[in-house]
Amino acid sequence: MTTEDPETELEVPKSGAPEPKPDARRRRLRKIGGLVAGAAAVGTVLAGLTGYWTTYRTVTKEILAPAKPAPAEAARLSIVALPFANLSGDPSQDYFADGITDNLTTDLSRIANSFVIARNTAFTYKGKNIDAKEIGKELGVRYVLEGSVQREQDRVRVNAQLIDAHSGAHLWADHFDTARADLLQMQDEIVARLANALGFELLKAETQRSALSKNPDATDLAMRCAAVVRTAGGLGKEAEAGYRLCEQAIDADPNNVLALTTLAAKFYLAVLLNRSAPDAQADLQRADELASRALAVDANSSAAHFAKGHVLIDEGRFDDAIAECERALALDPNNATAVGNLGGTYFLLGQYEKAIEFTDKAIRLSPRDPTLFHWYWHKSSDYFGLQQYDQAIKWARRSIAINPNFAQPHGILAAALALTGHEAEARDALERYTALRKFKSIAAAKAALPPPSADPRVRASSDRFYARVIEGLRKAGMPEQ
Repeated sequence: MTTEDPETELEVPKSGAPEPKPDARRRRLRKIGGLVAGAAAVGTVLAGLTGYWTTYRTVTKEILAPAKPAPAEAARLSIVALPFANLSGDPSQDYFADGITDNLTTDLSRIANSFVIARNTAFTYKGKNIDAKEIGKELGVRYVLEGSVQREQDRVRVNAQLIDAHSGAHLWADHFDTARADLLQMQDEIVARLANALGFELLKAETQRSALSKNPDATDLAMRCAAVVRTAGGLGKEAEAGYRLCEQAIDADPNNVLALTTLAAKFYLAVLLNRSAPDAQADLQRADELASRALAVDANSSAAHFAKGHVLIDEGRFDDAIAECERALALDPNNATAVGNLGGTYFLLGQYEKAIEFTDKAIRLSPRDPTLFHWYWHKSSDYFGLQQYDQAIKWARRSIAINPNFAQPHGILAAALALTGHEAEARDALERYTALRKFKSIAAAKAALPPPSADPRVRASSDRFYARVIEGLRKAGMPEQ
């Protein structure tokens, strides 16, 4: 017994059974056609459902899946130092090029707020010719540093170039030559010079970026102020424009260490160069406040310790100043400004040979520094203190060649020329000096000298030094009144 409707049941004739009647055959054919059509329709529906389900799953997966984050903008001062190429033709010398890259990576990481790709990742690109823009995308950095090392006979040359990883543009390139006498010392010197130059070039590059920003933040303003002030050597109208940017940065972020330490220079330099009288004490207090605030924010800031050291020099606390500068160097051995400041401190203490030693080291660390004219003036003063007047003349002239509007070396030059019998040249130098300093008499020159130091060492050395300067200016033709 079946449960199917007789009208829809398909009956298959058994073997030997009589043929169905014509009407019955037609009914069966209609049933078979209907079933085939139905099956086709069901197949079409199923196919449609399958396609729909596949599409539904794909679309739903895309909708419900976590959105892929947009590529993050590369951090400011982000850089990778690619392995420097060994151009010596001797693969056994790879270690030297690799050593420079290793040490440079470490030194770059000391730059405040820098992001430096680790050595292990950087060295995966060794020997590969990959576009800097592609590397920048892969590593998420703004800058790529690449270079080469070539050792020939008794000389070593290192070439380096800084590339904008976004545009592929070459921002800076330089070469460094040195003798091959002491490999380790030479490597350290090359790396230190590279790190100094790169720190400044990165700052300049970021300054150019931030200058295009419609809404610069405190970091943008601080980097711009530091770059402008450093380029101007901390003095003059251009530096003043930079200091105004520092003030804006501090208004936006009172804890911005770069802005605090850079602005402090405005006040401690004014005191050091006797430009702030009769407000020297107020300037000194302002410099101390800014340096102390920077240290409170970041006790491990080399720049903050250096600024504090400069304030201590102005306060006459020379041993404390030396300790602060040494702390700055412990945090950043390539802080050429701190090295130069130590030279200036030893000059005040009358230790001229030691002063020259530190000033020479600063010049080696940063031979194209914007403040180079300061260091040359320091050397001329050191040699004048040693009564080596020919050397004093040489370095005073070098300082003037860089910055003719910086008055101090003109005075040393006039005095040294007069003391060595070059009267005509001494008078010319004296004329330029008095035009820049706005005084024309020995009495006025004495009045412009820094007040006597409470430190007996400094007082004794200063008395001897300035007595000879005054003697030289008198011989050059400066009147008493």
